[in-house]
Amino acid sequence: MAEIKWIKITTNMFDDEKIKLIDAMPERDTIFYIWMRLLVQAGKTNAGGYIFLSEDVPYTDEMLSTIFNRPLNSVRLALDTLKKFGMIQRSENDDLKITNWEKHQNVEGMDKVREQTRKRVAKHRAKKKELEEGKNENEENKNEDNVTEKKDNVNVTLPNGIDIEGEVDIDNTTTTPTTIENVPVDNVHNVDNSDYMEFFNNNFGHLITPFETEVLESYVKDGMEPAAIKLALQEAVEANVRDIRYVKKVLNRWLNNQLKTVKAVIADKKSFKYSRKQKLEKRYDNSSKKSTFNFKGRGYSSQEIKDIEKKLLGWEDG
Repeated sequence: MAEIKWIKITTNMFDDEKIKLIDAMPERDTIFYIWMRLLVQAGKTNAGGYIFLSEDVPYTDEMLSTIFNRPLNSVRLALDTLKKFGMIQRSENDDLKITNWEKHQNVEGMDKVREQTRKRVAKHRAKKKELEEGKNENEENKNEDNVTEKKDNVNVTLPNGIDIEGEVDIDNTTTTPTTIENVPVDNVHNVDNSDYMEFFNNNFGHLITPFETEVLESYVKDGMEPAAIKLALQEAVEANVRDIRYVKKVLNRWLNNQLKTVKAVIADKKSFKYSRKQKLEKRYDNSSKKSTFNFKGRGYSSQEIKDIEKKLLGWEDG
């Protein structure tokens, strides 16, 4: 991860209303110090304003107290104040984030990052266009029929036009997930091979950082299809969790299950939906077979039964 060597601090910083309010507080010196340390730490992390020890380890108040060499109570007071003023925020993963980080970012560094991103996008588009042109030439000689019957094999065309091949038992097709066409699949729309970095820039609220680019490109090196990476980004947007760590968890889950293409991901989603539907139906069938009146009476000992018989017959002991 390439950290930023310096950050921008404007000369009219102390004219800001929030800073003036902090300046009137008894603990203003501590709060100012913590604020500056957070800005510097965000520059070191260089992840769009996020501050964390590592991708999966957010900073706790205790950790910041140790790093900043300040009492824990003072650190918590400063963090609470900065959060109340909207200067920092906590993500769903409990990571700290500087609000409007670009205001405090190195302008030249930001321009450099944008230029690097623009060049990467242009290079990726050119490569994608070249691959698509070659692919189109090869497909011109292929049969474009949506359904092709084969012996012991079937092609299933999903609503988005992606064909998935699956083994089908001709005698028992109702148990094969790929034959179930009415099972809905959430969060699956038309996904093409458009540049996932462009999708990130247009939907994640900030330009992709070198760190985020490195993370996504590592999955391409692992054999992940670019369109699958875009699908993972799309899921993050639809879940309203625009965080590279959320995207990474999605991609890791797919990678661990050898789901490296959009076709494989969608097939897995359909299989999961079908399996869950079958389990619910089975559970309902089992519950309907159970008797509603399944009352089990109290058990009695042999002596208790004799006593009850005597009372019913009017016998008395003696």
